[in-house]
Amino acid sequence: MTRTQLKGALILMLFTAGAQANNEQPGQTIVKGQDHEVNQAPANRFSGDAHFSRFPTMPSPGDVAPATVTFEAGTITNWHIHPHGQYLIVTDGEGRTQEWGKPIQTLQEGDVVICPPGVKHWHGASEHRSMTHIAISPVSPDGQGVTWLEKVELPEPKSTTPDQPEAPTPVTLTEKQLSLIPIAAFSAIGDTEKLKPALVQGLESGLTVNEIKEAFAHQYAYAGFPRALTGMLTFRSLLEERRENGIEDVQGKEPSQLPDSTDYYQLGSETLEYLTDRTMEEASQPLFGNFSPTMDHALKAHLFGYLFSRDNLGYLERELVVVGTLSAIGDVNAQLNSHLTITQDLVGDSEQMERVMATLEKEVGKDVARNARGVLRGIQ
Repeated sequence: MTRTQLKGALILMLFTAGAQANNEQPGQTIVKGQDHEVNQAPANRFSGDAHFSRFPTMPSPGDVAPATVTFEAGTITNWHIHPHGQYLIVTDGEGRTQEWGKPIQTLQEGDVVICPPGVKHWHGASEHRSMTHIAISPVSPDGQGVTWLEKVELPEPKSTTPDQPEAPTPVTLTEKQLSLIPIAAFSAIGDTEKLKPALVQGLESGLTVNEIKEAFAHQYAYAGFPRALTGMLTFRSLLEERRENGIEDVQGKEPSQLPDSTDYYQLGSETLEYLTDRTMEEASQPLFGNFSPTMDHALKAHLFGYLFSRDNLGYLERELVVVGTLSAIGDVNAQLNSHLTITQDLVGDSEQMERVMATLEKEVGKDVARNARGVLRGIQ
């Protein structure tokens, strides 16, 4: 439902009588934005294309009182009751609502909550995102438009972060792991001639087909789709050539599937907490003071939430892909600093970090390795 449709629906609801009554048993109804029944507005009364959606008639002794309410992230109401009912129309962000004795429901922009009279409920923002809604309630003759009740006791959030050790123990990097670095580097700069032998080396070192495919999927967040897709297509072409020559490469395991209800923003915050050794409160803070909520959501929910949850490529392997990518791209030392720090924490050994630098120098180039070593020295 577009903003234009939403405004049209609101105006028609406020000024048009005769909407069909809701005869179902009392209880909250949530109409998702994409599920509104959209009607074509009469052409003789509108200057252009317009649509509207009707809502059930709200029982009212007379006037109605619209209001807009903004909840900051994590803020919710107490339990309460509206003696004459209420409509909530979500106009921005992500929210939650719960009817007494029923599960918590997630609300998105365009969703409408139809709350009949006397239903005990609460509503507010999601844990990590703010929400704004328009509230429409009948004006009560006695001035009691809402009956406030007790505070809500939310359940403690359950961590869905894959089990990780409390403190990483030193590891010895394998040739299989190190082979991800040149694959990522040559893919990042679009050098397909050097990428093909790097891919062969990776396969011969023990990387499976699905692990390499996952490496390209992870890389797109750092190098962009054009480079990652070119790398993936180069890999597909190589596999076809090898198959024609009688070489059958190991496919490897598929990632585990998390439940549809997984909160990937929360999961991403937990992953950042683990990888960056920050508190959950610090890891949950919006990026750059919420300067760009879109990038904050993409970083936490998609990159560190969804992609890192795909367990057919480990955290360390993903960071080696990022180190190879950023080192080859160049001029991104602030980001390279962050990911070298994470990688060093994961391997737990400066000697192993030198092996990463040696791989960059031998397989990718001395200039690339020289810059990466300079960044690493600033960390150590």
